[in-house]
Amino acid sequence: MKPFAILAFVLSLLPAISGVAQEVPTATPSPGITFHSSSNLVLVDVVTANAKNGLPDKTFKQGDFQVFDNGYPVSIKTFDSGAQFTTRPLALWFVVQCNMQGWEAKGSGLFAGRISLFKPALKYLDKQDTVAVAHWCDNGQSKLDLLPTSKVEQMATALEQVLAPMPSPTDHARTGELALQQVLQLIIDATRSLVPEPVPVVIFLYGDYSGMPRSEADHFIDELLETSAIAYGLKDRRSPRIRLLGEQGAIANYFATETGGQYLRVTPETYAKGLEEILRQLHFRYELGFQPEALDGKRHTLRVELTDAVKNQHKGLRLRYRLAYVPNRHGIR
Repeated sequence: MKPFAILAFVLSLLPAISGVAQEVPTATPSPGITFHSSSNLVLVDVVTANAKNGLPDKTFKQGDFQVFDNGYPVSIKTFDSGAQFTTRPLALWFVVQCNMQGWEAKGSGLFAGRISLFKPALKYLDKQDTVAVAHWCDNGQSKLDLLPTSKVEQMATALEQVLAPMPSPTDHARTGELALQQVLQLIIDATRSLVPEPVPVVIFLYGDYSGMPRSEADHFIDELLETSAIAYGLKDRRSPRIRLLGEQGAIANYFATETGGQYLRVTPETYAKGLEEILRQLHFRYELGFQPEALDGKRHTLRVELTDAVKNQHKGLRLRYRLAYVPNRHGIR
């Protein structure tokens, strides 16, 4: 079966997936804060990193940035700064693979029994941020275990329940790939139902010993880009690396790179530090909005730069942002 035929079959099954929660709460912004709608703007989240210490730079202004759409400069219409608490709230989706016997180091099993180690970092969540949990298994199961909620203590409970040991299937290839695709689609659909729509942040707690045909991976990157999603990952250093020929390996890392996120390698002692680093990047990001010329449904490349004068003052500063956007019938994001 061709890759996109498989995708169409998978997506047709999504409404029937058992155990998917039916209600999605509505996010409510704090009084006095206006979050720019993504219905008529492309919103580009930009993370800055100081060359010396890796910390975000909080001093930039709208005129310090340049944005290029398919190589052409565009006018920045809106400018929001995390340091000024004007960026959109976050919906943090913690995503894990089932804890399969004999597969613990290659999937998410190394995190089992240690989710409480992340708790110190949760105090850095903003008031409007929410947390959620989802998982997939190599036996084909995928599920949203906890929909976005401000009750952060529920996150740890849900993750530990999901990471209870289970028998390992004989096949760790195609069925698991399709289940991962299913759970990503479920997250995308849940995000689109939220009003106002937050920034979905997919945080893989996952060794990422994985692969997928490149065409299918790019299809789901487009889906993620349509919701302004940013993918991150925390990988236990004890997890092995994977090298594949003929398809995209380390698929969660690939999602992170393409959406402007990052994959961090941690140890149990640094689990909280890794999550704190992700939250710091996101909370001190900049959000640049511009109006595209057309809703053509095609992938547009994005490039963000500092102006020459500012670049000379911040030598070595790194900018990270999604590498593309897709304007289509769902609106512009």
